[in-house]
Amino acid sequence: MLNGIDNLYTVSVSAPGKVILHGEHSVVYGKTAVAVSLGLRSSIVIKEVNCHVEPTIRIHLPCVGLEETLPLEPTVRILFHPKLEPGITGKFSWRLPDKIDHESHLRRVDEFLHQIRPNFDALQNNQKNSLRSFLYVFSGIFGSTTLPVKSMEISLGSELTIGAGTGSSASFAVCLAGALIQLLKLKMSTGFDAFYDQTSEDFNMNEREIISEWAYNCERIMHGIPSGIDNATCTFGSLVSFKKGSKPRHLDIKMDLRVLLVDSRVSRETRAQVLKVAVLRQRNTAAVDHILDACDHVAHTATQVLEKLSSGKCEINMEAEYQHLAELWDMNHCLLAALGVSHPALEAIRGAARAKGLACKLTGAGGGGYAMVLIPPSTPRSTVDSLTGQLLENGFRVKETRLGGPGVSIEM
Repeated sequence: MLNGIDNLYTVSVSAPGKVILHGEHSVVYGKTAVAVSLGLRSSIVIKEVNCHVEPTIRIHLPCVGLEETLPLEPTVRILFHPKLEPGITGKFSWRLPDKIDHESHLRRVDEFLHQIRPNFDALQNNQKNSLRSFLYVFSGIFGSTTLPVKSMEISLGSELTIGAGTGSSASFAVCLAGALIQLLKLKMSTGFDAFYDQTSEDFNMNEREIISEWAYNCERIMHGIPSGIDNATCTFGSLVSFKKGSKPRHLDIKMDLRVLLVDSRVSRETRAQVLKVAVLRQRNTAAVDHILDACDHVAHTATQVLEKLSSGKCEINMEAEYQHLAELWDMNHCLLAALGVSHPALEAIRGAARAKGLACKLTGAGGGGYAMVLIPPSTPRSTVDSLTGQLLENGFRVKETRLGGPGVSIEM
């Protein structure tokens, strides 16, 4: 979008969160995990502004309690022109985020932040990482071009809870990379090569691949060694499958599963739950390996059922397929409970759902966190309202949403 005659652009981009549908814990042992986009989204607006004094970048991230103003001139002078990773010759391009010298570029960002903000270390971790990620991607993308940059204001809003296993950091990173690439496209609208479609109202597949790679680099900043499944799901939407040692694979399945996302309000630590399973497996190797194999079978079978549901074929018995899916959700939860990663609060949520004839499973690491209740299309509204009311009365947080929606999108 172009504002007036001053060539000032405003860009708005949104991206979904994600939940693990199947494959929790078994993915650690080489089995397939399936993640799905969540109906709850983050959105970012980047607005170029005229600045009559020193040019700045104003960042407004209420979800992490961050308000920051960065000087633009030293940002450009110190951080632009990132290098290629060692062993690769030539000049870095924003189209190749996997070829950036990640450690070197991040080190420059950290040194810069400590230089301009002496109390940087006093910030909370999510505030620090948000600033680091912004500067990393902004200077990485625009720093490999000769485009002039102007003062800008950046605002992020999110429907996602931070640290709850719903991909909030990946959703932020995908929004950020998508918005900066869209801004770049607009500023290069004359002479931009045929690799990109200037008339398109959304990102093409090539652009999504680049966005996902930039977001993966941000996830490295946030989490150290991410699997890549979160940024892939938030970028491409729908379903993404992942197996250890392989790149996440986007499954082009058009699906729209209605669920209740229920927050148990019990905090959980992923690392502790993974360790619990590892200790159990050490003592009961054969039995646990059979459970992990069963989890893998459930993930593959559920994917096949979702493919049928999304096929649109007249001969598909929707009620029977949803019943099959519900059985797989039940089995998946019980297998995870057998690994010791459920929790009394999750079992209470599941018990309430079962009393209404609905399937429910934990999602993510377990030990607390979220549960999901599957709502087939034939479910009466009164049943959903009754269950929601009961869960709220019992102190849980409940959101009705959908799974499998679109990935990163340009907001018009």
